[in-house]
Formats: sequence, structure tokens, C-alpha cells
Amino acid sequence: MLPGSGGSGREWDAVAAGESGAAVFRRSDGAAYAKCVPPERSSGLGAERDRVAWLAGTGIPGPEVLEWASREAGACLVTSTVPGVPADTLTSGALRAAWPALVRLLRRIHELPPGDCPFERRLETMVRVAEDVVRRGAVEPAFLAEEQRGVPAATLLADLRAELPARLAQEEADLAVCHGDACLPNFLVDPDTSLCTGVIDLGRLGVADRWPCCAPVRRRPGPVTTARTPTASSPSTARPTGTGSASISTSTR
Repeated sequence: MLPGSGGSGREWDAVAAGESGAAVFRRSDGAAYAKCVPPERSSGLGAERDRVAWLAGTGIPGPEVLEWASREAGACLVTSTVPGVPADTLTSGALRAAWPALVRLLRRIHELPPGDCPFERRLETMVRVAEDVVRRGAVEPAFLAEEQRGVPAATLLADLRAELPARLAQEEADLAVCHGDACLPNFLVDPDTSLCTGVIDLGRLGVADRWPCCAPVRRRPGPVTTARTPTASSPSTARPTGTGSASISTSTR
């Protein structure tokens, strides 16, 4: 499914196994990434393609769609590389310096007119997703808050349903365009200037309540900081899939 080199001498190197069975590749010139999925995941990747294309037209910095292919063997999405390094690879000091820029970019996404966004991730939609996950026995404990781990999935779902009417009213009062997975690996930073160069992993973008997008709703294994400080001139290690451990909040404490 990967695009051919077309005689350019550019090849593709595997860099990661993404979520939901996706395979991720980086082009040898560093200018593009490809995400390939099996046939049963093609529609989901097509939805991500549409979101990438839509956000690129808003002026929010991020990847652009370069190529798309969908065949019996599966689908492949090629997007441009966003310069910089993932925010979760910064040292604690560098992350602190970049934090205002990350917050500003997330706020810019939230300030996009919701009526102009053709995608949604509203609560009723996400509850249906949760019901399907529980029905299939596919709950991933690492994605739950620590106090929820060990609680039967059916109990968590029942608690969610009990709160649904009140939460729907809250959601309706404050809808915004949301990234959908606002964790540190999905924000790219120029470590030389501490400026945020863009966002990636846009498959969950859509209109929703802004506050879950701000809160640390996705707790994943792995450190937020590392001992190394990358430079903007080094090849980008950004991937179009996120594996980080913290989400961005537009509030300060």
C-alpha cells in the first residue's frame, strides 16, 4: 500500500505500530509520513484524512494530506511532516518554556467556529463507543484513571449513564472544536524557540465539550520528560500517533 519512490530514490522506513493495527512509516527525506491500515480500518483512516484536510484549511498548523489510496488490501494516508519534536521528549525546563505556546495553540483550536466544523465527538457519540468497547470486552485499563482500574467495566458504564443527562446539559452550554487527544506527543515544538509548530494525530478531532479536551483524560504509560534536549535542526521524530502520558490544559494551577 505504500506509495512507490517514482524513481526519486526516496524510500519508506517503519517507525511505529500505531493504534488499531496501523503501521506508520517515515519517508527517507523526512518530509512525509505514511499510515497504513488493513481493510477493516480503511473507513477510520479515511475519516482521519478528512479531518487533516479540514484543519489544514483553518490556518491551524499541522500536517497536510499529500496522498491517499484505498484498495482491497487496505488504505494508506500520506501526510506532510510537521517540523519540531514531540512535547513529551522535552526536558522539564524546556517543556515549561514551551507550555504557553502549547496552551495558545489549543485555545486557537477551541476558538474555531463549531458551526464550520463538519465533524463531531459529542458525548452521546462517545457513550455509544464506550458501550461497544465494553460489549466487546476491549477496555484498556491503561487508559483509565488509577481509581477506576479494577472496577468492573459494566459498573463504570452504568455510572456514566447515570450522569449522562446532567453532562449533556453541560456539554450543550460550551461546545467547541476539540483536538480529541490533546496529549503531549501530539504537540510539536521547536526546542530552539519554544514555539509550538503544530498538532498531529487528528483522527478524533470534532465538535465536543471543550473541558474533556483540556483535562488529563488519557493517562498513558511513559514519562513526560526525558534527559535529552533535541534541536530543531535534527530530524523530526514526530509520529502521527500518540503514546504520551499527559494532556494539555488551558487552565493554570
